[in-house]
Amino acid sequence: MAELTKRVLTALIGIPVFLLALVAPTGGTWVALVMLIALLGTVEMLSAIERRYPEVRVNRLLAMLSVYLPFDVWLDAQQQASFLSSGRLTAVGAVLVAFAWEVWQAERRKQLSVWRNVGAAALIALYLGLLLSTWVHLRLMSRGCALQGEWLSDGVRLVLLTCVSVWVCDTVAYFVGKQFGQRRMAPLLSPRKSWEGAGAGVLGATVAAVLVAPWLGLLPVSALALGAASACAGQAGDLFESALKRELEVKDFGGLLPGHGGVMDRLDSLLFALPVVYLLSHFLPICS
Repeated sequence: MAELTKRVLTALIGIPVFLLALVAPTGGTWVALVMLIALLGTVEMLSAIERRYPEVRVNRLLAMLSVYLPFDVWLDAQQQASFLSSGRLTAVGAVLVAFAWEVWQAERRKQLSVWRNVGAAALIALYLGLLLSTWVHLRLMSRGCALQGEWLSDGVRLVLLTCVSVWVCDTVAYFVGKQFGQRRMAPLLSPRKSWEGAGAGVLGATVAAVLVAPWLGLLPVSALALGAASACAGQAGDLFESALKRELEVKDFGGLLPGHGGVMDRLDSLLFALPVVYLLSHFLPICS
């Protein structure tokens, strides 16, 4: 089966699941999906790091904070979160146990690799946990307005707008870069990316954001700014992950999604774009 066909078929299955979780009546379904993404992404990165550097034993307990941090945002939003303090105390206790484990392992194996083990785990926890937490912040935004008689939160509108912008950007950048790309954008990190493709991608994403703005009840000017920002951030996220993969000498982080690679390979752009949109949403009017 052709690679493009695999990508399309996977998208036809994955996108509806993603959107159904987003628009579910409660935010719990979205939180569960984000936590699953964090778990799968963490497993993919752990595997890639230890294949490249067999001597490194990334601290699992510390890395799994990537799964807890989005959950903590959801806990914080609950009106009766009597167990919130307990959850955070448990997380702090887990960090202390993780550090103690490194000391014990160093003595047992007679090998000091604390900086590598803990540093790699901390990168995973921050890269996935912190950035994915903003996905939950977005979905749980309380403000919003009516759209065709139905109330819709600003968070759902913004996630949908970002997805459209990033996906259009990726598609336009790929085809324009393949056909007309001459000037390489980042030869070391991603040899096939070109400035022509990147520029066309940002332009396409901005146009798409303005076109879908009325359907989402968004102000066109805000949609234009957010579309352009999410496209730029998405390409930066793609390059950052390319840098991680080049250093680990892997083409993809996994093979869970046929035609796309792993979870990290598919969501690298959104991982940067959604936090940027969340930050900008505090300064821009959203509802039309």
